[in-house]
Amino acid sequence: MVERLLVVGGGAAGMSAASRARKFRPEMEITVLEETKMVSHAPCGIPYYVEGLFHEESLFMTYTPEFFRKERKIDVRIGSRVTELDLDSRVASTSGGEKYEYDYLVIATGAVPKDFHRIEGSRERVFFVHHPAHAKELRERLWSLNKIAVIGGGILGVEMAEALTEVGKKVTLIHRGNYVLNKLLDEDLGKVVTDVMSRKVDLRLSEEIEEIRDGRLVKTNWGKYEVDGVILALGVRPNVELVEGRIKLGETGAIYTNEFMETNRKNVFAAGDVAETTHIVSGTRVWMPFAPVANKMGFVAGSNIGGVRTAFPGTTGNMITKFEEWFVGKVGLSEREAKTVGLKTIGKTIKAKTRARYYPGGKDIYVRLVAEVDTNRLLGAQIVGGEEVLGRLDAVSVALQKRVTVEELFFAEMGYLPAISQVWDPLTVAARQLLKD
Repeated sequence: MVERLLVVGGGAAGMSAASRARKFRPEMEITVLEETKMVSHAPCGIPYYVEGLFHEESLFMTYTPEFFRKERKIDVRIGSRVTELDLDSRVASTSGGEKYEYDYLVIATGAVPKDFHRIEGSRERVFFVHHPAHAKELRERLWSLNKIAVIGGGILGVEMAEALTEVGKKVTLIHRGNYVLNKLLDEDLGKVVTDVMSRKVDLRLSEEIEEIRDGRLVKTNWGKYEVDGVILALGVRPNVELVEGRIKLGETGAIYTNEFMETNRKNVFAAGDVAETTHIVSGTRVWMPFAPVANKMGFVAGSNIGGVRTAFPGTTGNMITKFEEWFVGKVGLSEREAKTVGLKTIGKTIKAKTRARYYPGGKDIYVRLVAEVDTNRLLGAQIVGGEEVLGRLDAVSVALQKRVTVEELFFAEMGYLPAISQVWDPLTVAARQLLKD
């Protein structure tokens, strides 16, 4: 009898799982149910679409539904919202009345935006930034406004503030933290980014939202702001409504999986933003709703369904964003996070240039390294700079996976070219500063 794989959710994790299973199981019946019109999509591109850097909605998708149907023999059903999962009978039901039986199930329902419940009056001018299927309407609505409040100073809030200022909007960003990206950065680098943003955006920090009325008035514990519209960028939560109470959830609220992306139900897997994993550095359970993690989780789930035993090693929490010409990234643990899990830490921040002193165009770059005092093990890095930030984050990510010490990072051989680096790489300089202490 031909076995059947059903994937609920056609985003990065879902399509990776389906494609990987197809590679090893050419005879398997594989069906993907996706609520929207897009699969293999890239939500991270929405701020750049709003900014007008591209205009074709199809560019949000790596591959189209037709590609998966024709080239990979995966039955992709767009516009199919799953309303019920009978995990005992192994049947999924959709809002259109269709029923799908399965032998293997991958739950890849992603995440949904956090809402703010003290909204009075109309929600017509209150916006979420979540799915590229809604990006066109979102852009049209936002471009018709002038004064916009962005609620939240995390990655999405920063990126949307940049996008809107670039198209001439007056942006007020309201954030409860005393600096932007406070969950990403320790305070010294957070203040660097905050100073950069304050030149273009009206930042209102350390303010709590008390009420939003009609999307036109935002009331905080410090004042009132009259605007034309409000973007809620308060973060996301795992979309577990289909299985809550019937599949084990982890301490983060996402679905608990082992290293093979298996849930506590036989032949039921979870991958992507709906699933939690282990942090490689701290060993704690974490939830990292980012595309690279989601793709690899899907890869692992599909491999195991295909009969190739593959483990997901966990995450180092490698993340990066930007505001104008400044790139902002973090990998591993911040000093605050390390102390939260009981590690005794030391942190050091250095400022350097990205190019040799005689080569034109060099940019400022800040590197902060965090290490464990007793073992000298590297715990994390935060980097803010005008160029060459991502490559250095990636280098640290590999070092964290290998449990490298600060001394080993110092002696790691970094490439040197005056046009893109200094003879003493900023990572090397930061490691040397830590060794002095």
